[in-house]
Amino acid sequence: MITVLLILLILVLLLLAVGYAAFFVACVRMPVDPDPRKSKFLKAFSEKIIAGADWFKAQGPERVQIRSDDGLLLTGYFLPVKNAKGTLVLVHGYRSSPFTDYGYSVGYYASLGWNILAVCQRSHAESEGQYITYGIKERFDIRDWTLYLADRFGPDHKIALIGISMGSATVLMSLGTELPPNVKCAIADCGYTSPYEEFVHVLRRRRLPRRPTLDIANLYARLFAGFGFKDYSTVEALRHNHLPVLFVHGEKDKLVPIRFTVENYAACTAEKRLVTVPEAGHGTSYVFATETCQTALREFLETYAS
Repeated sequence: MITVLLILLILVLLLLAVGYAAFFVACVRMPVDPDPRKSKFLKAFSEKIIAGADWFKAQGPERVQIRSDDGLLLTGYFLPVKNAKGTLVLVHGYRSSPFTDYGYSVGYYASLGWNILAVCQRSHAESEGQYITYGIKERFDIRDWTLYLADRFGPDHKIALIGISMGSATVLMSLGTELPPNVKCAIADCGYTSPYEEFVHVLRRRRLPRRPTLDIANLYARLFAGFGFKDYSTVEALRHNHLPVLFVHGEKDKLVPIRFTVENYAACTAEKRLVTVPEAGHGTSYVFATETCQTALREFLETYAS
């Protein structure tokens, strides 16, 4: 009897350890090397990304900061342009930075006549935070950044949101918050629907059991980070959204499969457009189909944010 109880105890402790490991790897802030040459998604385009990031930094963008609802100091970089049409808010992805994810495209965005606000998501780069919540809490940070811009430039200053990967999910979830009227539209590149669904996909790809690993990891997330994997979703936000959305996704994306964007697109009750890139993997639609994405983005902004 004692032997059986001991085995059960060891099994429980092992499951708790595995669940904690999953939570730690997924959600706890870690030092990240922003060099795109070390990214399996961006390595082939690293030189252009670095050149674009260097160009952005050379313009001398203003380092700006706001305080989140839960007390974190969040950092962004603001680049004004002459006679700006408004401001594009660029939101980067998981364990990345705005300079990595938008180095390839930021010059084009600025050429369209929009100010650029490249934000560092909580628990990333220069923003404070210990835990990544996959858009659950970050959505309110994006709301607060738009409120900052509305307060700084006034009620007539137009704002458009652009997100990639986790940044895309963050942007879409923010559409379910009380954004100021300044926000005119959103662009979502290769986002998932919810942390839970993305984790299920990742575990299946690695042939790891969803249960009880994910359930235990969720308990740790609730205990330490104050959120649950099913607390919110892009689908829920989009069902109540009234702002136009441009969806972009690479058809060869294995990390965040295109079915997530298809589901988001179907859930969106507002004006919407969809661009898919057959040859692109995760986060690389713009680099594989630059002209197509530039045209789609320019026409979308001209239609809904001009």
